[in-house]
Amino acid sequence: MSGGSDQRKDIIYINGDRRNHCFLTSGITFREFASNIPSPLHNLLLLKHDFEWTDINYHTLLEFVEEENIPNLISADVEQFGEFCWVDFHDIHDLDELDPMEIAELLYLAHKKEPIGKPFFPLLKNKYVYLSHDDGWYNKVYYRRLPDFTAALSKIVPYKLGLFGKRKFMLFQKTKMYPAIAREVMEQLIPLTEDGLLIDLVHKEESKRGLEIPVYVVGSYENMDEIFENIVQLREEAVEQGVLLFDKKDQEWKWMTD
Repeated sequence: MSGGSDQRKDIIYINGDRRNHCFLTSGITFREFASNIPSPLHNLLLLKHDFEWTDINYHTLLEFVEEENIPNLISADVEQFGEFCWVDFHDIHDLDELDPMEIAELLYLAHKKEPIGKPFFPLLKNKYVYLSHDDGWYNKVYYRRLPDFTAALSKIVPYKLGLFGKRKFMLFQKTKMYPAIAREVMEQLIPLTEDGLLIDLVHKEESKRGLEIPVYVVGSYENMDEIFENIVQLREEAVEQGVLLFDKKDQEWKWMTD
């Protein structure tokens, strides 16, 4: 399966490393990330990108995006950038205070997709480190606060469901909106990401109870091609599986296992 297929956008794979506050994902785009994190992005220091609406910091020789242009970045076709890597930061003037080693660490982050030491810079006060290749295909994100990932994922799944059908461009088609997944349900799902969690929106089904989304624990992978080339086998051999159910009667999400 190629990195550009539509189907892979409707399958979320998460390889979690909670100890290091890192989540490697496929199927979650920058737009979905930025639209569902707990608080809006402000300033972004761009490490690798192909975005036009930028300014340059002459101390670091790196480009950045101020808050006023963040909406343009969110609406951009980020997948076409190829590599897209950034860290957020608090104050533009703080960029002028970065020392040579910190600048080197930032460049290493973008090149190797991993930090030399810690991925969070006291001077920048960054909440995130976002490292992607073919955005939505391979995304590695470090979160200063683990609850930010939990909160984002609780909204991303319903968000993606609400966007289903929009690609069909049907006139007067209503987009059904779903509520965020409750924290109690997310607390059952997040630990499963340590062993590779696959949320299969492609094979969602309507039942008498409501909307059912198959979920599988398929193992930890770094190579996204390996997952999607063997996805049928991975589903069949999953060490654990369940259903994320939107209960029509209670109008809430539930986690169901055998």
